[in-house]
Amino acid sequence: MDKRRNNITYLRLRNILSQKDVAETLGISQVYYGRLEKNPEKISLGMASKLKTLFKVDSIDELLEEVV
Repeated sequence: MDKRRNNITYLRLRNILSQKDVAETLGISQVYYGRLEKNPEKISLGMASKLKTLFKVDSIDELLEEVV
């Protein structure tokens, strides 16, 4: 079975960060951040920009890609 996850989750794990770590850095709740990981299409442009900066990716499109 093919398990896909979005790049936000992958980038967080690659950087050895918990959801709580990311949420605290962004100044949001862990629950809200978890929802963003599960439903990345609901991320606002401002939040996507903050995540892009945090994870040091070149574009918002790269941030929202699905990975296997």
